[in-house]
This record gives sequence, structure tokens and C-alpha cells, in this order.
Amino acid sequence: MMSMNCMFELVQVAENGEFYARIFPIVLGDAQIYKPTTRIKYIKHWEAEIKELDEAMREVGAANLQGFREDIDQYTEIRNTIAELTNILKDMNTLTPDIHSQSDFEDLINAIETRLNE
Repeated sequence: MMSMNCMFELVQVAENGEFYARIFPIVLGDAQIYKPTTRIKYIKHWEAEIKELDEAMREVGAANLQGFREDIDQYTEIRNTIAELTNILKDMNTLTPDIHSQSDFEDLINAIETRLNE
């Protein structure tokens, strides 16, 4: 939830609709999505990223900052959707990597195959 690339992909999936039906999350042990107070940390992280980049951009001339402007827009989009996305993820029936490994990922593979055949 703190990787810009992963969050970009998650936000894009969410924007295309049917978010709940289109993802098959695996919850890692260090994911902190179940308690509201720990989910707030992700919001704080993205707010800090926005603030840090915004302040850094103000320290340089405004010319030729195109890539940086897109980054701050992306951070803002992540910040605006992370609460909703983590709320959905916390309520999903997800399995840990250990559980998947024990079943050789059979449940995950079956769920994906079922979704693809719909």
C-alpha cells in the first residue's frame, strides 16, 4: 500500500469497475488493513508523499516539471481512493501466502479460472 507502482495498478483496476470481482488479493503478514487506526497510516503516508513532492517542486523553477506534476496527481489519486480500497480489501475473504503455498495455490487458480470463464 506504500508502493506507487502497486497502488497505481490498484487504482486503475478500481477505476475500471467491478473492483471486488476483478481482484484476488493475497494478504501478506505485514499488511495492516484490518484495524482503522493502522489503515490511517497509509493515508498519512500518501499525504506525506504529496507534501514532500509539492514542497520540493516549489524549490525549483516551474519550467519543465511535467513528469513531477503527473506524479503529484497520481499521489493525490491514490490518497483519495486508499481509504475506500483498504475498506474493501479488509472485508474480502483473502488467504495468506502460507495457506496458498500449502494448497499449491489451487484455490486461487480455481477462482481465477472461474472468473475468466464467466
